[in-house]
Amino acid sequence: MAREKPLDLKIVQEWLAAWDETELFSEEAVRHLQSLIADPNCLVVITRGVGCERRSLIFRRWKFAFPARPDRADLGPPLATDIGKIPSMFSGAVPPLATKIGQLWHRTGVRPETILEWDGMELIIAAHVCDNPVIMKQGLQPCDFQEALAYAHDHAQWDKCELFIYTCDDSTWGSA
Repeated sequence: MAREKPLDLKIVQEWLAAWDETELFSEEAVRHLQSLIADPNCLVVITRGVGCERRSLIFRRWKFAFPARPDRADLGPPLATDIGKIPSMFSGAVPPLATKIGQLWHRTGVRPETILEWDGMELIIAAHVCDNPVIMKQGLQPCDFQEALAYAHDHAQWDKCELFIYTCDDSTWGSA
């Protein structure tokens, strides 16, 4: 069963400030919004439309890693490991300074993201990180917030795990 949670207003404001209203639901804008959300396994519902036709964006985020080498089976079976369930590691745009053999580094800030491992001489790729949004509704046709939320809940029923549906409805602000 999915639980609803309001999307942090700071995230929404940063996203809106970065994108022109005409490109708001483009794939690049959705990727940008996804990058602002820390949760690696969630659904997102955003409805826009103050003073105009309501349109909704619904997408699924499932960030996971799959091993690049057979000896890294601890990173999980291919295409099925949530990024949050792999061994603890350093995460960031630059590698850790003091490394020991076997130290993992989740390299962020570049595409594609990878998980690298220090083998004593160099960093080698241990796993690939997949973080592409699955867009279900992209704001191309009219869709109000309640319809979009029902669609997200219906989709969430197919998942075997607990997840959040992050929501933002600014289609009625100031008109209540």
